[in-house]
Amino acid sequence: MRRTYPVRRLVLAALAGLQVPGGLAWAQPQPPPVPPLVLSHMNDLDARCRAAGGRPGQGRFVIAQDFTGDGRLDYLVSEGDYACTGRPGLFRPGGEAKVDIYVANARGQVLRAWSDTLIAYRLVAGRPTRVQIAKRGLACGAAVAPSAQCAAQLAWNGSTFGAAISVGAGAAAETPSAAPAAASAGPATDPDAAMPAFLAKCRRDYIAREASATRWADQQCRDDWKRIVDTGPAAEALLAALPAPGQRPTLADIRSRATGIRWAARPASARELASGQIGGLTVSVEGRGASPTSLGVSWMKVGAEIPYDVPGALRARGATVTEVACEKLGTGEGARTFAGLAPNKAPFVLTVDQRTAPTGNANSYYSASVSLDGRAAPRGSTAGCDF
Repeated sequence: MRRTYPVRRLVLAALAGLQVPGGLAWAQPQPPPVPPLVLSHMNDLDARCRAAGGRPGQGRFVIAQDFTGDGRLDYLVSEGDYACTGRPGLFRPGGEAKVDIYVANARGQVLRAWSDTLIAYRLVAGRPTRVQIAKRGLACGAAVAPSAQCAAQLAWNGSTFGAAISVGAGAAAETPSAAPAAASAGPATDPDAAMPAFLAKCRRDYIAREASATRWADQQCRDDWKRIVDTGPAAEALLAALPAPGQRPTLADIRSRATGIRWAARPASARELASGQIGGLTVSVEGRGASPTSLGVSWMKVGAEIPYDVPGALRARGATVTEVACEKLGTGEGARTFAGLAPNKAPFVLTVDQRTAPTGNANSYYSASVSLDGRAAPRGSTAGCDF
């Protein structure tokens, strides 16, 4: 029997009403104890729902089956099925939602073994229960069109679930490689060419900080790369506005070079020489007199995760961006200063200020600006800036 579960409206088996593989039934009407990691995930969804101004509902978003074939009970958590009353769609932005699989081992531990963001999935009955998944766009590969979709069936390899991706119509097929491509000797100027090296380094960095990241680093790195992709137009505008060595740009220079910006008829405030918009980011040019000294982009939204990464997007376009100072202002909040170098451009200072909302009714914000006046980046401490 096959059933399809679109992420936007999945119906999952509640723990109290599970069908156990092999036709067995629980001796008691109570379900088995929920493993600590799974329970922590469920409690985290409750907390995020309340923080966003919603109320945890009665959605059924956890299913327990044997997904590995060892006869032990494993757990699938579908965040897209979590019912947050008052905030529908909180956990499925853009029709995509995160799905995690927690696997039981011979020592009685239940650990997260797989995580990804999907548009849909399907369970296929059998021993083990098989999981088929569907993705779209960048998740299907660097050369895949944003609207293209791809599907795969997960296969347990003893430590995690692998998948052979089959790309849908309208996109070029991609053959999975055994290992990420090696980083090039110099900075990549093509963002797509930078992706394999980014994902490989990102995975190494997460695992170096936390050994358990082997189970979730791949998905987290894909999420990190998506922020870089979404920041692309703004990064290109910032790079275009940078002057050549020894030059100082005029406001007319900036307007003509940064063609992706929609400039406003007049500045938004008295301290700005010009302002505008690029994608979801507000643009600001500041200066002394009529001489521009910086070009920046900014974003703010209530209770949202920050969707941008200017340093990463600049690096993907061939710039060398090195953190030289930072200051932590609180949980999820702080400032970072980078020294920047780009081909055929004067050295620049990149300043990033950010805050991730601590509660659902608080503002998250992100701003990044590049200097246009040739000043050197101030040096300072980079310790303890885990925000």
